[in-house]
Amino acid sequence: MKKLFENLTILIGSIIIGIPLGFLVGMICWFRFPYQVYLESRAKLARRRLDEAREFVEQYEKESSVEGMWERHIERIKNKKQSYDN
Repeated sequence: MKKLFENLTILIGSIIIGIPLGFLVGMICWFRFPYQVYLESRAKLARRRLDEAREFVEQYEKESSVEGMWERHIERIKNKKQSYDN
């Protein structure tokens, strides 16, 4: 009988402690998960914007370089030559 009473006391005590503790952990996770998703999406957006900016700068440097200028000039000459041939 004493063993049953001890087991019952442990069971009821663990339920009494477990329910509020489980509720608290659930609430923390419930609030924390969307915040983590938000932070991760902001980081991805920042990385993507940086990559786009780097590509834009590289393209601008290529277009404004002396080699790019001559490539555009040769392209224009070829286009004019093709238009004269038609």
